[in-house]
Amino acid sequence: MNKVKAKKQFGQHFLVSENVVKKIVDEIKIKEDDIIVEIGPGTGILTQEILNRKPQKLYSIEIDQSLYSLLEEKFNNYPNFNLIKEDALKVNIKNLAKGKKVKIVGNLPYNVASLIIINCAFNLDNIEFCVFMVQKEVAEKLKASPKSKDYTFLSVFIQTFFDVDYIMSVPARFFSPPPKVTSAVVKLTPNNKYHLTDIKKYKNFVSYLFGNRRKMLRTKVDEKILERANIKPTLRAEELKVEDFVRLFEVVKDDDRQFVDGNSHT
Repeated sequence: MNKVKAKKQFGQHFLVSENVVKKIVDEIKIKEDDIIVEIGPGTGILTQEILNRKPQKLYSIEIDQSLYSLLEEKFNNYPNFNLIKEDALKVNIKNLAKGKKVKIVGNLPYNVASLIIINCAFNLDNIEFCVFMVQKEVAEKLKASPKSKDYTFLSVFIQTFFDVDYIMSVPARFFSPPPKVTSAVVKLTPNNKYHLTDIKKYKNFVSYLFGNRRKMLRTKVDEKILERANIKPTLRAEELKVEDFVRLFEVVKDDDRQFVDGNSHT
């Protein structure tokens, strides 16, 4: 452990509290036929606890090449352990799931946590649930309600596709090196209650509405469209509930004149 230095470029803070690790793995409720995908195993403290619970398969995805030999030395004698030497954002979850649903877990690197969480929405059909350690600030956005300062694009997009549970806060002293912020564990359970299929277009649409968030919606969407969706034109994006975004999207999604370019505002 002492030989491994956390790297700023990967936003690394290694979890060192066995107690917190056990609580996280308890949330996964591992069964013997489970396929677990771990994002960012780091030095392997979470990996070890997962393997102790004997899932059918554990895929640990790590981008940092300097950790590969340490992880292989520790875990290669476990037949159910697979180290994937790759950027988590480039890994095809469907290929790992092989027709089953996977459970995803990870102490997510701070600099890409939101991107990884967003990416999970594109794998809804392959995920049973996710248990993630993130910055507390990110966790609060994931749970935020309309009209609050934490209510952002991330809040709306993730709440459209997942039920979000805030499990616990984790103080900085449980990490090495200690981050400057408190962390939190969240559980995301897929729930595509609005039955949206064009997820990329919806993502771009929500992002577009949150651009210049203080502007009224009528500056971004034709008032007749807002009227059809039964949304007051003087409202701002931060005042809309998730179901309002979905309703408005359903009205505009097939009308390209009313819709932001798919390559913008991602």
